[in-house]
Amino acid sequence: MNRDLPPVAKIRKFVNLYKEFDADDDELTRTRKLRRAFVEVRYKDILDGLYSDKDSVLMDTDITYEDGRVIHIKTDLKVMEVPNKLGSSGKLES
Repeated sequence: MNRDLPPVAKIRKFVNLYKEFDADDDELTRTRKLRRAFVEVRYKDILDGLYSDKDSVLMDTDITYEDGRVIHIKTDLKVMEVPNKLGSSGKLES
C-alpha cells in the first residue's frame, strides 16, 4: 500500500495502542468515525513520539470501564518504523 502513495502520505512510523478506540470513551462517534480533535489531545504524547527520534513512548493513564471499574496502565509503547525499500537481498529495509 505504501509504495502507491505520494511521499507526503506514506506511513513511516506507527504504534500499537493498548486498547481499541471506543465511542464510550468519546474517541469515536456512534457511527464509528474517529473524533480527531479529541484523539489528538488525549494521545498527544504518542503523536509527539511518532514525529520524534524516540523508539518508545511512555503511556501512563487510567481507563474507566462501563461498569465503573478504573484501571491504571503504565507502559512503554514501542514506536515501529515501516520499511520503505527493497535492499540488495530483496528484503524490505527501513
